[in-house]
Amino acid sequence: MRIVGSGALNVDYFYGVEDLRSLSPWSKGLQPGGEVWGSREEFERLRSILEKEGELLAVCGGGSAANTIYALSLWGFETAFIGLLGQDQEADLIVNELERVDLSRVIQRGRTACCLIILDEKKDRAIFVAPHPEESLLEDWMVQTQTGEWLHLSSLVTKEGFSFHRRLRASHPGPLSIDPGELYASRGLASLEPLLSGAEILFLTEQELLFLGVSPESLLRLTRRLVVKKGQRGAEILGAGGGRWSVSPVPPTVWVDNTGAGDVFDAGFLAGLLLGLGEVAAARLAAQLASLSLRDYGRKGFPRREEFEKLIQGVRYDSGGS
Repeated sequence: MRIVGSGALNVDYFYGVEDLRSLSPWSKGLQPGGEVWGSREEFERLRSILEKEGELLAVCGGGSAANTIYALSLWGFETAFIGLLGQDQEADLIVNELERVDLSRVIQRGRTACCLIILDEKKDRAIFVAPHPEESLLEDWMVQTQTGEWLHLSSLVTKEGFSFHRRLRASHPGPLSIDPGELYASRGLASLEPLLSGAEILFLTEQELLFLGVSPESLLRLTRRLVVKKGQRGAEILGAGGGRWSVSPVPPTVWVDNTGAGDVFDAGFLAGLLLGLGEVAAARLAAQLASLSLRDYGRKGFPRREEFEKLIQGVRYDSGGS
C-alpha cells in the first residue's frame, strides 16, 4: 500500500543560542517550548539576529507529515506527497531529500516555507514558522488520492490550507491517519470532526488532547485507534474495542535534539501495522525508532533502512511474531 502524506513542506534551520529568553525583543512573543508563525520578512529579520547572536547547527527538510513520509521512504515503503513547494534553493533541498517519494501531486510556485528551530544550552526549544506565502492556492486545488492509498495528514497554517485538507479527506477512498499538531488541535473538536471521522489512527500529544478538551475515550467514536504520545513517559494506545495499553519510553543512547521524533514515532507505528504487527508491538517499534532519531538534528538522525529492519526483527521476536 502506498502511504501519501499531506501537510507543510518546510526547510528547517537549526540555531543554537545561550538563552532563548534573550531573543524576546525580536521574536514576536516566541517562548521556550512555544511555536509561532509569521511572514517571510519577519523570518528573515529573526534569522539575521540568530546569525549574529547564535550558531547555525544544521539545515534539513521538515514538516510533520513530510518527516513521517521521509522516514517511511527510507525504510523502503512506497510513498507520495500532496502539498505546496516553492521554486527556489530551499525547494531543491527538499526535492533531493525526498528523492524516493512521488512528488507528482506537489505544486511548485513562489518561495518555500521555512522554519527556525532555536535551541539553547538548557535544551529548551522554540520554533518560528514562515509558511508558504501562497498557501491560499490550495483552497481551489482539485487533487485526489487513489484507491489503495493510505492518507496521512498533518497541519497547514492558513484557513485555506485547513479547508483544503477537509476536502481532501472527504474525497479520500481509503484508510486515514492524522497527526493534527497544535495548529489543528487548537481549532477545537467541532472543526476537526470532519477530518477525524472514520480515521484509522489519531496521533495526539497530551497538550493537544488538552486543547481538544475531551476525554481520550470520547474520541474513539470518531477514530479506530488513538495514540497519545507522552514524550519521555512513553505512549498510550486506545482501541475502539476497549483495549488500552501503555508503552514504555526507550531511553536514548545519544540525545542531541528531539525535533521530528514524534513524526518518526508516527512512521514507526504505521510501518508496524502495515507489516502485520499488533498495536502494542507497533508502538514498541515506534518508540525505539523515535529514540534513535534523537542522535542528531531533525532528519539527520532518522533511522536508516538497515536499522529499521534490525529493530523490527527484534520486535517480532519479542512479541512472538504478532
